[in-house]
Amino acid sequence: MDTKELTKKFIMNTYGRFDLTLVKGEDCFLYDENGKKYLDFASGIAVNNLGYGNKAVENAVVNQVKKLIHTSNYFYTEPQAKLAEKLCVNSFADKVFFCNSGAESVEGAIKLARIYAGKFSKRGYKVIAMQNSFHGRTFGALSATGQDKYHSGFEPLLNGFEHVKFNDIESIEKLINGENGKDYCAVILEPVQGEGGVNISDKEYMKALRNLTAQNDISLIFDEVQAGLGRTGKLFAYMNYDVEPDIMTLAKPLAGGLPIGAVLANEKTAKAFEPGNHATTFGGGPLVTAAANAFFDEITNAGFLDEVLNTGVYVKEALDGLKSKFSGLIKEVRSIGLISAIEFYSIKSKDIAVKLIDEGFLTTTVQDTVLRLTPPLIIKKNHINLLMDAIVKILEGYK
Repeated sequence: MDTKELTKKFIMNTYGRFDLTLVKGEDCFLYDENGKKYLDFASGIAVNNLGYGNKAVENAVVNQVKKLIHTSNYFYTEPQAKLAEKLCVNSFADKVFFCNSGAESVEGAIKLARIYAGKFSKRGYKVIAMQNSFHGRTFGALSATGQDKYHSGFEPLLNGFEHVKFNDIESIEKLINGENGKDYCAVILEPVQGEGGVNISDKEYMKALRNLTAQNDISLIFDEVQAGLGRTGKLFAYMNYDVEPDIMTLAKPLAGGLPIGAVLANEKTAKAFEPGNHATTFGGGPLVTAAANAFFDEITNAGFLDEVLNTGVYVKEALDGLKSKFSGLIKEVRSIGLISAIEFYSIKSKDIAVKLIDEGFLTTTVQDTVLRLTPPLIIKKNHINLLMDAIVKILEGYK
């Protein structure tokens, strides 16, 4: 049996896969089993921020494999400690907890907010989350997620989560300032809703939210699993808004493609965790943190993020031009840094993604009519031109 047949026979049917078997990557390109080359605007769902074959990450992994792959968190390891230092020194945070994925980081963030409330703020256990959000597939993260399609079949979800309209401060004020306002211990949101369609938060909304939560000693959690670590052109997405959260979650690109997650927090909040409150077997192991140190050094090199911002401006201008050309087909384009969306009025985004595969481009879809672009952060302007030409060619067929 070939790869596709083996997959269908032995792997649970949880993914709507494209009809494509990938075997290797180089720079911003991927190759299938027949040798066909694809320009990648998906990055493994915003994971491969440095593309494929980055020498610093590769060398870090190879060298660490030869020394120590895993021990446990009963012991100290240098790569973990050094990564924690880098994350804290370069962010609002004072402390880090390492885990293995974005969903796990969200679970850790929720636990931290609740235990902080129990020990210090003496507030309730409820969490305010956003409609159209996505925080993961485990039960806590799923309960925080504000999209019914992910809930279906898994009810009852955990209680204690209330969903409000994104970018609407009044809906949050109504809850916190209401009769049962003391019930709420945290607000969780993505500064950029990735799976929700690349919906970008407003600056004034974020400032008002920070003020409101600070005044009431409510933990503000930013889920930066998808939009953090350079994706928006800033090291962390919150840096676009001149506010700081109490807790932040990271994952996807942090270890250059290896599984890792992280919960970052300020000292005030982090002190709520004590030995035995939270743990993980594999979190922050020496192999993944060695890779993450190399990745972090690469994206914090002088000029790297400036180039991401510059390229992001180019993408936005290209998308604006595309919308102008196909105003009858494209409802809206949204972009910040190198995460973008093309929302169609009625065209199914998966149909466009499949046609783009035929043209040699990989993208992802979110919602029925939204095409998402999350290329490696090393993408070049000529690559963007090639993609735009391909989209134009496809959309001409819909006129």
